[in-house]
Amino acid sequence: MSEKANFLNISPSELKFRFELKKNTPVTLTLQNTTGDRVAFKVKTTSPKKYCVRPSNGLVEPNASKDVQVILQAQREMPANLADCKDKFLIQCIKLSGSLPEQNEVKEITSDMFDASQGRDVRQTKLRVVLVPPPRPPSPVPEGNEDLASPTAAAAVTHNLSKKLETAAADKSDIRKRLAELEGSIGSKQTTAASAGSYTVLHLLIVAILSFLIGLLMQTQLPALQHVLGGGR
Repeated sequence: MSEKANFLNISPSELKFRFELKKNTPVTLTLQNTTGDRVAFKVKTTSPKKYCVRPSNGLVEPNASKDVQVILQAQREMPANLADCKDKFLIQCIKLSGSLPEQNEVKEITSDMFDASQGRDVRQTKLRVVLVPPPRPPSPVPEGNEDLASPTAAAAVTHNLSKKLETAAADKSDIRKRLAELEGSIGSKQTTAASAGSYTVLHLLIVAILSFLIGLLMQTQLPALQHVLGGGR
């Protein structure tokens, strides 16, 4: 029967899993009861070893909803073609009043409750499984610049990189030249400072010698001068 004829509104209309190796992938189904009766449900799959359903059966109260988690269990191998997935799910449901008045207060769900051969009004919905490829790794080309993959754009990028490398090399050469000039300037200043220091010491030495000679000369001439002055009296 179609989903519209079901006692439960089921969403989404297909089970879409993003397939990733060695990783569990969950999808949540929502079962909504729009009737005024309690509804029992049971979930079946064509590949029970691949999927885990929690809960696989249960009750949905009137005008209420229930979430069912379907888990694609971790797979060790990548399918040859994800689009060829044939897995399907079947959701069966039945009202617990009218057709089964004696089970109106049922708490345990059994397979016999969904046996349509006994004249019970069992409704069901089939859901297909869709496997989506895993996310792609980040592209080395920035988003919005897909045109860089063309030969012309690649050549332009290469040219720009070459220009930048040439500029960087020129800047490096200029820096080295400035460092050499700075080192030469520092060496020159050190030489000048050393020369200035030597001149100052020599000058002091000369002054000291002259002072000594003048003092010696004055000591030699002083007695003769005293004699001349004394004789004049």
